[in-house]
Amino acid sequence: MRKFWISTLLGLCCGGCMVGPNYQPPENDVSDAWHNSEEKDLLFSMQTPPVLWWECFRDPLLSQYIEIAMKNNNDVLVAKANIAQARGVRQVAASKLFPWLLADANASRSHYSKNGPAFSIGNTSGIQAQVPLLQNLFNGFFDASWELDLFGKTRREVQAASAMVESAIEQKNDVLISVIAEVARNYFEIRKAQKQVELIEKNIMLYEQNAEVIQKGVVSGYNDAIDMQTVVASLEQARSSLPGEIGQVYKGIYALSVLTGNVPEYLLKEMWEQKPLPTTPYEIALGVRSDLLRRRPDVRKAERDLAAATANVGVAVASFFPTITLSADLGLQALKIKNIFQMSSKAWSYGGDIAMPLFQGGKLVGNLKANRAAASAAAATYQKVVLQALQDAETYLTSYKENKLASENLSRSVASQDRIVSLMQQRYEKGLVNVIDLLNSEKEWIASKRNLVEADTSVLLNLVSLYKALGGGWEAEESED
Repeated sequence: MRKFWISTLLGLCCGGCMVGPNYQPPENDVSDAWHNSEEKDLLFSMQTPPVLWWECFRDPLLSQYIEIAMKNNNDVLVAKANIAQARGVRQVAASKLFPWLLADANASRSHYSKNGPAFSIGNTSGIQAQVPLLQNLFNGFFDASWELDLFGKTRREVQAASAMVESAIEQKNDVLISVIAEVARNYFEIRKAQKQVELIEKNIMLYEQNAEVIQKGVVSGYNDAIDMQTVVASLEQARSSLPGEIGQVYKGIYALSVLTGNVPEYLLKEMWEQKPLPTTPYEIALGVRSDLLRRRPDVRKAERDLAAATANVGVAVASFFPTITLSADLGLQALKIKNIFQMSSKAWSYGGDIAMPLFQGGKLVGNLKANRAAASAAAATYQKVVLQALQDAETYLTSYKENKLASENLSRSVASQDRIVSLMQQRYEKGLVNVIDLLNSEKEWIASKRNLVEADTSVLLNLVSLYKALGGGWEAEESED
């Protein structure tokens, strides 16, 4: 019979109805085709984007820094701690599904008043009560209580807490993608600044060589003072731009070091050596556009937030229903500690409690309205995040295409400038053009090279933004776990 009642109670607790709305994942009508990418577009393919997308740049140092940042970046560590906290909250919520058992041992010494109830009862009845003025009492009890989840309030709380754990995981994934992208961006910015420093130094060297030639021409009467002052002005202008670019190198290395969880100067020695900008892959795998909703952690997080908000509505609805709690005490009680373990010291009690909210000044209604509004806000936020994801991907897809085209055009322009400078130097040596024309051609040549560096860097940065918008990269960290 006892087993029957226990199984009945368990069935009522775990199999009772759950009031409130049941969560249904939102449906999205997102097409598979990209708006700004046709099937014949050779830059892109519909293959699934790579998880380790940064490896397409074929730069081992970049890959190394990204791996370090995924483990040591402080924002990632904070996000992981938030996951542990959310799991703890879920465990607290789930604990209400089980009976709570408390062991309690205590001892007390009391002094009773002669005018108190015990002595008064004895005096009025004519029988003297045998109650000592000083009394010791020793207790040892096991207290058990169990709130039956008949209407699903606790199970809804567990649903909400579980959804928040999953939301925290997706938040960590989103942080991870941002950190990976920031490492790549800073790395490319450093390489760009180093290349600009190289071009400026080369420009300075050219002006210094021209200054020597013109100085000799001034002495021989072939050039005048205006020619000399012109080249000196250009030389000093080139020198003035050098410290700023060197400062950009330092700034980028400091930022990259901190992103990897280290002090600013940590990567200074390793990164100071100049290396060329990485090249972009021949073809970029985009996947189908609707896969964004599966890959992007911010979309996945928004969906989990909506699930949690829906479960909280169920918690608010369940608050209108009665709360039923079972309780029991079993233990030992004696006036003398030497008698505490005797069978005659046994004491027990059991009972139940039903609490029904009748009037709370509109608290429960207000709580329900607030949670319904929060669920509506979460639904709107989810749709907003979906649209933002589509916007990001389409924007950076277009930007990458346009910057790639601009870089190719500038590359052809630089090739032409190379030939022009070579011809101008030959003509200057033969006396067919003056020094001003030569200096102008060299200025345009260096300027076109610097513009090409900027364009190539923009292509790389837009590709990083595109990969980030596609939502990949976080899977690498999960596979390591």
